[in-house]
Amino acid sequence: MNSDENKEYGAILVDTSIFDQYGLRLEKGLLGKLSQFQKSNIHYLFPDVIRAEVTSHLQSKVKSSRESLEKALNDAGDHLFFEGSELNDAKSILTDGNEIEELAASRIDKFIVNSGALVLNCGEHVSVSELLEQYFQNKAPFAATGKKKNEFPDAIVLLATESWARKNDIQVLAVAKDSDWKNYCEMSDNIDYIEYFADALSKFNKEIAFTFLSLLTSQLEQENSIDAADFLQRIRSSLEMEFDGFTPDQEADSFHYWEPDGCHGWLSDFELANHDFKIVDHAEDYVVLEMNAIISVEVEGEFSLSHYDSIDRDYVGLGGIVTTAEEQFKSAILVTICGDLNGDLSDVDIEDVEVVDPITSIDFGTLEPDYGYDE
Repeated sequence: MNSDENKEYGAILVDTSIFDQYGLRLEKGLLGKLSQFQKSNIHYLFPDVIRAEVTSHLQSKVKSSRESLEKALNDAGDHLFFEGSELNDAKSILTDGNEIEELAASRIDKFIVNSGALVLNCGEHVSVSELLEQYFQNKAPFAATGKKKNEFPDAIVLLATESWARKNDIQVLAVAKDSDWKNYCEMSDNIDYIEYFADALSKFNKEIAFTFLSLLTSQLEQENSIDAADFLQRIRSSLEMEFDGFTPDQEADSFHYWEPDGCHGWLSDFELANHDFKIVDHAEDYVVLEMNAIISVEVEGEFSLSHYDSIDRDYVGLGGIVTTAEEQFKSAILVTICGDLNGDLSDVDIEDVEVVDPITSIDFGTLEPDYGYDE
């Protein structure tokens, strides 16, 4: 069934789809907040099937990142990695080290330790006959149509979790963006379904710092609250440091051939989209809130323009240009607040602000050569 606001859950299960949604960033963002279960009486379930899927996806990420790194290093070869350069050893370490191949597995191992994950051996909790019965009777998570073989991993995970939960008399909250999971959970007595990860984490933190959360919301709703204005300014200051000098990918259009020559950006504006805050992590002296923000950034980009000469069959340089662009985007931000959570807003500090879904590219529009004169 869907999650129950008043039900007490003893375990949380996170589907591979959620790991992919948050960019497989195991050490930060909402995935990093799974570390709160390491010293908790709540079980974080990490079935071996999901572990294998996440490891495979991480390996693909590592491979593509390595290829991009090698291309960037090769492109910089004439100026950084020429014969006799002191940086050649660094290049060798970055591209030839065996550590790159082992990164995915080592990150998974560290993630398991940091989160205190209970790695379920699915084979110990689900039988082949039970699995095949679900398959041939088109029972969820198997669909009546489509490539049902692709649903075997989901079926193994859910049936194993169901068996474990029933044996241990524990209610499990399953987080996924998957209609097959949802259909299965609607028929389950032991597993409830929820789609949004932050909502899931907040269910394990809803009783914590409730007084502070109420104070914060009421203060922010007062137009002339000095404490609220100061609180928001401190968040803005943290965001300014977060975006100071950030370098997104450069996108543009032009009638000429263009190449990006680098850029740097900064925060230009910030406001909260609403006051719907979720407590996603906590301790006695700190709390982490997920807030929805509207963020504006400005970026200054440099470009080289050239024109193809069909006679010489070569590109002729038209010079470089510098232009700026502004972009607005929405993202959840994770705000870590520490101090006296039972006091006023002035009694707490903003320890960290993390942008969950940062902007990664900026469109600078149409590029034209700078001819050095005004019309």
